[in-house]
Amino acid sequence: MTKELKLLENLKAITKFTPYHGANALQATAETLQVANPVWDGQDYTGEVDALLAQLATGSADVLAARQQFGAAIAEPIQYMIPYVEQYDRFFMQQTIGDLEDNLISVEDITNSAYQSHPRSEIIFNEPGYSFTRPSWSTFQYGFKISWNTMRFAGWNVLARQMNTAAWELAKKRDAAAKVVLDAAVPTGHKLTVTGEITKTSVDEVIRRSNQIGWPVKFAVINPGRLMAMQTWTWGGTGFQLPEGVAQQLVDNLFYANYGQLRWYAHPYAPYTRVYFGTDPSQVGWHQQKSSPRNDTQVDLIQGEDQYMYRDSYHSWYIPDGLGLWWVDIA
Repeated sequence: MTKELKLLENLKAITKFTPYHGANALQATAETLQVANPVWDGQDYTGEVDALLAQLATGSADVLAARQQFGAAIAEPIQYMIPYVEQYDRFFMQQTIGDLEDNLISVEDITNSAYQSHPRSEIIFNEPGYSFTRPSWSTFQYGFKISWNTMRFAGWNVLARQMNTAAWELAKKRDAAAKVVLDAAVPTGHKLTVTGEITKTSVDEVIRRSNQIGWPVKFAVINPGRLMAMQTWTWGGTGFQLPEGVAQQLVDNLFYANYGQLRWYAHPYAPYTRVYFGTDPSQVGWHQQKSSPRNDTQVDLIQGEDQYMYRDSYHSWYIPDGLGLWWVDIA
């Protein structure tokens, strides 16, 4: 890659449109183009970038392709897909299994018990045991194709956008499989229901009851819209005043990020009608993974297109007991 092309690629990465804000917006009729400080590998390329921009501004034929590429990168279509983030994998311990290894999981069978006896009675022995389970494997695939004409005339990086989409779709499928195992493991007595919005009372009950049984919840997975209902909660009784830092968070963010000493994981892909709570993953279950993802590419000369195939690793999820899991359904 020539120095000019490298500058062009780096420049595209830091070039963005920045809208006016506040009082300036009243006088703004358009957005302004802002270029961040062009420093790469510890070297300031301000002079080179200025010269390159001046060169691109000319109408000579030798810079036509570079100018079109630069302009198309700025005008890349708006992405209307929110990048997917796996929501439920944080409930599981991660375990990597070799291709030839057995994914057998041992489950403790507790049979020990003490008993009251006569001082001269003999000892009755108990023996702990183990049962075993072998979770089944699942894998996921994704494929797409791009016409050569699309890549030629789009003027922006169609391939990179589609590769991101492939990664997000695979993550979404893995998350759905993990959710099935998670939902099945939550005990009936750990399922609460409220009406309207998530309430302080329901969250407090989960925290209190989980501590009561010795499996305190450590984090929650919640939709941001539900989390912001925290701003409407009634905090304390008559004369109670919130600490200044808490009050400021409620005003600025509509939620208090440290409520109940929990880690609140908020994301638009978290369910809107259910809030999940979990204890430390080491006390919940396993997400096993075998082999490595595989990416393959082939060219279809007849159709004039490139074909891309993604084969994910093998995955399995297992929860022996859901004592550390809770949810609050919102009707």
